[in-house]
Amino acid sequence: MKNESTNEDVAATWVDVNNDGKTDLVIATGGNVYFGNDTYQQPRLYLNEGHEHFTRVNHAFDNIYLTASCVVPYDFNGDGYVDLFIGARAVPWEYGQVPQSYLLENDKQGHFLDVTSQYSPGLSKIGLVRNALWYDLNKDGRKDLIISPEWGGITVFINEKESFKKQMLTGKKGWWNFVLPVDINGDGNIDLIAGNQGLNNRLTASPKEPVRLYFNDFDDNGKKEQVLTYYLEGHEIPFASKDELQKKIPLIKKRFLYAEDFAKASLNEIFSENKLKMSDTLTADYFASSVLMDRGGMNFTTVPLPWLAQLSPCKDAVVINANNDSLPDILLVGNFYDNNIQMGRNDADFGTILVNKGNGQFTCESINGLAIKGQVRHIEKINIGKQEAYILARNSDSVMVIKFATDVGKKK
Repeated sequence: MKNESTNEDVAATWVDVNNDGKTDLVIATGGNVYFGNDTYQQPRLYLNEGHEHFTRVNHAFDNIYLTASCVVPYDFNGDGYVDLFIGARAVPWEYGQVPQSYLLENDKQGHFLDVTSQYSPGLSKIGLVRNALWYDLNKDGRKDLIISPEWGGITVFINEKESFKKQMLTGKKGWWNFVLPVDINGDGNIDLIAGNQGLNNRLTASPKEPVRLYFNDFDDNGKKEQVLTYYLEGHEIPFASKDELQKKIPLIKKRFLYAEDFAKASLNEIFSENKLKMSDTLTADYFASSVLMDRGGMNFTTVPLPWLAQLSPCKDAVVINANNDSLPDILLVGNFYDNNIQMGRNDADFGTILVNKGNGQFTCESINGLAIKGQVRHIEKINIGKQEAYILARNSDSVMVIKFATDVGKKK
C-alpha cells in the first residue's frame, strides 16, 4: 500500500463485505487536491485474505468519485450483504457547489453500485455532509440514515424498506458535526446530542442575521468565487478583508482604491445586487451545540447545551457514567486550529462532561485531573480487560486513551 500514500484518507470502516467471516476494510478519501474523475477521488476496498494480508479489489467503486467525509455500512436492502452510504463533504476547488453523496448496494462480488436515485433521489444532493449515522430512530426494526450537514438542518431518511423518506429533525441551519442518539430523560424516546460550531467565535448566526456564503463568478472570468458574509451592527458585510478579496476578485481593487472606502461600502455596493441574487447561497442561522429532545412521535425540540459546552466546536461525543447514577452523561470533545488569523484558533475545549440532571438538563464539568489537548476528531468506547476506556483520534497528533480511575468521576 506504499504506492497509495498519496491518498488523503478521511474515513474508514471495518466490515465483512463478502460474508466469508473475515473483516474487510473500506476507505473513503477526501482532500482538496484532486478533483473530477481522478482515481484519488475513489473509495477503496481491501479484502481480508487472512493472516493479516489484504488485497485491494479493482473496480470496487466504478464511476464513484467524490471528496468524502464519512462511510457508514448497513444492509439497507436486506439481502444479507452489507451496503454503504458515503457522504460527500465538498466539490474540490468549487466550495459552495453541492457535491453528490451515494447509497451503494453490494453486488455480493466485491463491487458497489450506485442506487441512490432508486431509493431516494433527494439524498444524492442532500448538501455538504459532515457526518452520517445509521440508527433505528422510529423503532420499526430498520435503521434510518441521519445526516449532519454543513449549512443545513439535521435530516433523517426514514427507511421504508424499498425507499427512504426525508424528514427534517431540526430546521436550524448550522455547521453540524455529528449526532449521538441517547435517551436523555428516560421517557423511551431517542434524543440526539448534536455537535455544532459553538458560540465562542467571531461569526455569530441567527435567523434574523445569518452567516451566508455566496458562490458566483463575481468578476466574469469564468471561475466562481466564494464570498462569506456576516452581520455587524445590523449590516451584512464580507468576512474577508479588502486585500483578501481582491486577490480572488481583482475588480474590488478597481472599485475601491482605499480601504476606508471599502470599509464604508454596503454589500450591494461591493457586489452588484444582481450578482448576489443570482449566486448559489448557503445559509447558517444557528451555531449552538444542542440536544434534540424527542417530545413524542419524532417531534424534536432543539435545546442549546450550557454555555461551557459552547466554547469550541464539538466534533464528537460518547455516553459515559460520570457519577454512578441511572442517567446517561456525555463526554464532549472537539477544537479546530486551522482557521485564518481573523477567526483565530478554536482551542478552548479540554474535554467537557455533561452531567445529566434529568428532564433534558445538564451541567458542564471538566475532567478531574486531566486535560485533553489537541484537535479531537473522534472518540470511541473500547474495553481494556473488563474495564471501559475511550480512545481519542486527534488531528496531527498521537492517539490518546483515557479511562475512569477507581473513584467514579475521576479520569486518568
